[in-house]
Amino acid sequence: MSTAPIAGRLIARMKRKTRGKLVNIKDVVAGRTATEKLQNTVVTEERLKEFHPAHAPYVYAQNQVSVMSEQLTELDEMQPFVEIVSEAEDLYMPSGPPMSPLTASYFTSWAFFDVCIGHAEESIGTVILEVGAAFGMHKELLRLIRLMQRSRMGVFLNEGVESNLVVLRELVTDAVCRAIVPAGYCGRKGELWYARVLPPPVPGVVEHVVFTTPYILLQPGLPEWKAYWCRVLPQASPQARIEAYARHMKHGPTPDFWNEFVLEGYVNDLPVAIFLAGLPDVPESRPHSRKRGASELL
Repeated sequence: MSTAPIAGRLIARMKRKTRGKLVNIKDVVAGRTATEKLQNTVVTEERLKEFHPAHAPYVYAQNQVSVMSEQLTELDEMQPFVEIVSEAEDLYMPSGPPMSPLTASYFTSWAFFDVCIGHAEESIGTVILEVGAAFGMHKELLRLIRLMQRSRMGVFLNEGVESNLVVLRELVTDAVCRAIVPAGYCGRKGELWYARVLPPPVPGVVEHVVFTTPYILLQPGLPEWKAYWCRVLPQASPQARIEAYARHMKHGPTPDFWNEFVLEGYVNDLPVAIFLAGLPDVPESRPHSRKRGASELL
């Protein structure tokens, strides 16, 4: 039995019942599309050939997660996720500029993999992984979804371009990767990026993937961001500090912490990048801070 309450209840229910909506979900999990409508949402093999070899597996996995999420969130057990994500959709209208600085790639990754419920910290992604393992999902697809579930946003220093790959150094972990940027933006050395960077997806592929449209942090600069980490992370061992940073970036102090930062920090955009300003814990530093607006009225 699963130790995750939501996933455990879903699996038990699906094992008890064999008709209707639950059969459709089992078909989707096992790789058999249940309806023509769902089939039309599944990316084709020909379409996948158009993507970089490091990007294509994640496009496929994200597509499958989207289809399974659509099916699972119709069930009562998933209502806690529906409430949080639906409220955020209404508030942030995630579609990218000019409607919203929250892009679809950013928001869906947050909704699937970062929004957590309960003491077991279940996400839509972890539920899909447990249900998938119980009902015959292909092991390779499970592995890819697991990589995406473990992913998070991060703050990186652009250290330049080598062989069409952007060299990114994460500020707190000091980890360096060379990544493709499917959005098409390579930027310039010295820029600070807020982005979700995924590891190489399959053996033989060495490139990381900047999975979201990159958010470029125009100001303040590196010293101020280093000071921010000193304020919000514990003065502890390097490992404890990195673990706290990873949790802070994935979940924030509140579920909407980073969504608010993107919304209020928006400055400008290009088709390939979005530009932000300000710090997460200094409202007056963000151009569209609602707190700053309220204080200016006093």
